[in-house]
Amino acid sequence: MLQRDNPQENVQALRSVDKSIPPNSVPCVTPDEIYHVDTHPDPDTQKEIVLWDDILQAFNNAVQVRHKTKVVPFLKGKDFAILQPRRIAAMPNTVLDVVVETSTIVRRIASPQDRQLEPIPPMPPLQSYDSSMSAGIASSQIVPPTPSSSTSPRAPSTVNSTARRDVVHGFGVMTTDNNSHIKRPSSARGPQVQLNDQTAVAVKDLPAPQSVCSDRSQSRGPQSSTADTPVKKDLVQTSISASLGDKLAQVALGDMYRDGKEVAQDYEAAMDWYLKAAEQGDAAGQHRIGRIYHLGLGVDRDCVRAMSWYLKSAEQGYVRAQVNIGTLYKTGAGVPKDYAKAMLWFLKAADQGYAIAQYHIGLIYDFGRGVPRDFAKAAEWYLKAAERGHATSQTNISIFYKHGRGLPKDATKSDEWLQKSLANERKPDDEWD
Repeated sequence: MLQRDNPQENVQALRSVDKSIPPNSVPCVTPDEIYHVDTHPDPDTQKEIVLWDDILQAFNNAVQVRHKTKVVPFLKGKDFAILQPRRIAAMPNTVLDVVVETSTIVRRIASPQDRQLEPIPPMPPLQSYDSSMSAGIASSQIVPPTPSSSTSPRAPSTVNSTARRDVVHGFGVMTTDNNSHIKRPSSARGPQVQLNDQTAVAVKDLPAPQSVCSDRSQSRGPQSSTADTPVKKDLVQTSISASLGDKLAQVALGDMYRDGKEVAQDYEAAMDWYLKAAEQGDAAGQHRIGRIYHLGLGVDRDCVRAMSWYLKSAEQGYVRAQVNIGTLYKTGAGVPKDYAKAMLWFLKAADQGYAIAQYHIGLIYDFGRGVPRDFAKAAEWYLKAAERGHATSQTNISIFYKHGRGLPKDATKSDEWLQKSLANERKPDDEWD
């Protein structure tokens, strides 16, 4: 395969769709079902193509490829004869549907001990699928149910060889060490098997929870999807990039799962993608893992673990992590309370012009936490943050001017800063970035 600048141009994203499902009834694609197959430059046109034999290696019951409702034809020569070997035109940043014909659908199952493919009973009629979807359990993906329940009509075909996968091996050692305590039901996935780049698997096998932001075991059940909802291009592109190892995309996809943006909200899935980025040394991913432990999102709240991840990020100069370390020292959460260390970390972030850190330093001087109370220094730091648009600091400056606290008494300036604060969009100081 030729090496080109953009790795997304070297692969075609695919997912399997059963032949019995009409094109207009195919559910939306989700990151879980995306496969990747190598593309090649056509010898004559140099345009990217996908070889049919490569598709058959990933989907051995494939009968055709579709893009929405249109069949993607085999490329033909000037005599309209199908070119050999058979091939189709590649469509970058698009997930094509590989239509498969099979009497026995194969589903991927997972347990804490192993992961394997096992056959499940034949697919029920489409009417059964529609009725099961009317139960009202909303999500962005369809999770194959147990053999005794109604089965989704869409499932991957039997996978037997060489579809190209770049990031398929799950968490790795780091994930096992840092994520083993996440509470999982018996139906949740177990450790992923180690695969090579010649094995076709889904991008990730994380089902969506029925409830979120809980430190109790999370149950997961069937998920519904609106068939006529168009695929969000940014979700598809982000999923492809993330599965190819792009750490920025991995963090972005984790944010989507964390916030429930275009996918079902799932803190465990968010943790998975943050860990993939963190394994590559990404400071934003490391900070977000710390935040999940700090807030107890899908895990037991653990400020000790939060601190360890914040430190990894903060040592790379990530200001939000530096502020959170200062906050943990200031409040004594996970570490002994230490205002001197809190001030040290706040100063690291403040020196980079981070308004929230400047505000925290102002608070320390305002209330004399570990330092002599000093309204003049408090006003100095509040003013730095206020000039950067920090609404609470603007309010505090207004109060200082009103009462002559650390600043000359000035009703006009007090009112000006109060108006700036009221007009300013107030954001929480514990935001992720």
